[in-house]
Amino acid sequence: METLNIKDYDLDKLKEIFLSLGEKAYRAEQVFQWIYKEHITSFDEMTNLSLELRNKLKEKFSLHTFKILKKQVSKDGTKKYLFDVLDGNCIETVLMEYKYGKTICVSTQIGCKMGCKFCASTYVGFNRNLSSGEIVEQLLAIEREESIRISNLVFMGIRRATR
Repeated sequence: METLNIKDYDLDKLKEIFLSLGEKAYRAEQVFQWIYKEHITSFDEMTNLSLELRNKLKEKFSLHTFKILKKQVSKDGTKKYLFDVLDGNCIETVLMEYKYGKTICVSTQIGCKMGCKFCASTYVGFNRNLSSGEIVEQLLAIEREESIRISNLVFMGIRRATR
């Protein structure tokens, strides 16, 4: 059975899910704390949750934690990460550190439809849009890897407007 990416759900929706599982809504807040503040990578690390609840979470959800396939550092300190998004595809995310904060540029798609000659994304063609949880995981993965807090976020990817 395929599990759902827990990071695709906002807090209100997760509270609803917890209630449907017979759990108290505040448990969703605890899970959010573990994922977004503590940067855990396994439900087993959520030690203030019962073993029964952790097992329920493992049955229904995954934490969809990206693996870093490659990390490049430029002369100016900018870091580019190549992530395995766990479905056979890869995406890039860039970390830029400035005196005013740490900025990441996150991917929103796998590939691109635009066909710009100067851009590497064009050569793979458009595959799919990333889910909200996959976009968030880019930020979390870099915060875990670098032991930092990201202060700014830039989105890359094209989505053609429709009329």
